[in-house]
Amino acid sequence: MPDRRREGPGGLTSVPADPAHGPEQPFVGSPRTTRYRLRLGAWGIWVELTASASVGAGVPVTGERVADGVWLDVSPVLAHPPSDRRGKRLTAGEAAWLRRGLALAGPALAARGPCAHTLVTVDRVLFPEADFQPEGLAAALLRWAEEEFGLAPHPVRAHFDRGANRYVFRWPAGQGRLTRP
Repeated sequence: MPDRRREGPGGLTSVPADPAHGPEQPFVGSPRTTRYRLRLGAWGIWVELTASASVGAGVPVTGERVADGVWLDVSPVLAHPPSDRRGKRLTAGEAAWLRRGLALAGPALAARGPCAHTLVTVDRVLFPEADFQPEGLAAALLRWAEEEFGLAPHPVRAHFDRGANRYVFRWPAGQGRLTRP
């Protein structure tokens, strides 16, 4: 039998619809890891994030809608075993920053094709607890989406506020200055 898979956006693969084999299956990508690093002051932010994506015609059965046609599933990192040192269990507040990061990429993802729904599943997140700001999660998932789907970079600017001993992020146009999602 011939290989019926085809490559889709960002290296995702699908099996096309065939009356003999049923409806088209969604494009499914392998989990991929990206690292976000920022160091401008006395300390830095470092986040390692592993996620995967699937693209299909139907609304995903898991995840939360973050933009038109864009969905995010953070359940794996909300349920991560606390004793496992290969990743961190996130709080709901930290997961909200992941939603913010994917929402920044949402318009570019939605513009890629009509009637397609993209589901991004965050499988693992790792960061040092001593030097951490949750805004780094948004920047990491935004970078992951840019790399995964070949999107143009979104300019996320940050500066170190020595008095507050923290980074202040300036998000792309239209997103304003955010301190909390």
